[in-house]
Amino acid sequence: MRAIILAAGRGSRMGNLTDEKPKCLLEVYGKPLIEHQIEALTTGGIEEIAIVTGYKSELLYCYGNHHFHNEEWAETNMVHSLLCAKEWFNMDDCIVSYADIYYTFEVIKDLVNCPDDIAISYDPNWLELWSKRFENPLDDAETFKINEGGYLLEIGQKPKTIKEIQGQYMGLLKFSSSFFLKVQKSKFTRKISMTDFLSTIIKNGTTIKCIKNNTIWNEFDSASDFQIGV
Repeated sequence: MRAIILAAGRGSRMGNLTDEKPKCLLEVYGKPLIEHQIEALTTGGIEEIAIVTGYKSELLYCYGNHHFHNEEWAETNMVHSLLCAKEWFNMDDCIVSYADIYYTFEVIKDLVNCPDDIAISYDPNWLELWSKRFENPLDDAETFKINEGGYLLEIGQKPKTIKEIQGQYMGLLKFSSSFFLKVQKSKFTRKISMTDFLSTIIKNGTTIKCIKNNTIWNEFDSASDFQIGV
C-alpha cells in the first residue's frame, strides 16, 4: 500500500496566508499540516508517500519519497492532479489524501484494511464542526447518502435538509490498482471535482465502500478554519 497527497493547489480562500507557500504548509498544532498527514500515514503502516505538487512546488520536495507535478494546477482540479501520479497506481493500491485536512492514523488503518476496490472515509459527526465553521451549515454542505451495507448512494449535491447528509466526505480515499486501470480508460473533463467523479462512477455501477471515522478530523478551507483549529 502506498499513499499520495494531492498538494497542487494554492488555497486561494486563504487570502494572503498562501502568498508565499501552499496551504498544506500552514501550521496546525505547531507544525505544517502536511507533517501531520505524513505522520498519520506512516503510523498507519504506509512508508511510500508521494506528493503531487503545483503551486510553490519547490517548497514541498522535502516531504514524501516521490513527487509528481501538475503543471496545470491553476486550471485543473483534484482528479487531474491524481492522474498526474498514475504510474503509482499501476504498481500498487493507494491511499489518496487531500492536502488540506487533519486526521489520525486510525482512519488510515481502516482504509488499508478495507477489501473493496474503492473506499472513502466520512465523518458522521460533521454537523458539530460545520456549525462552528458556518452560520448556516447547509450553505457549504453537500449530500452524502449511504445504504444499510455502508455503500455510497449519493454525494456532492446541494442538500435541502440536514437529513440528506449522513456524513461528511473527508477527502481520504483508497483505490485498488485494478480499479484505477479502469479510471485511466475513462474520459473525464480536466476540471472535474473529486465528488463529481465519485458521483459519476456510482451512477455507472461502481460500488464505493464508506468507512466511518470516529477520531479527530478537520478541513482547512479558509483562514477562519485555522482559528477554529482541531
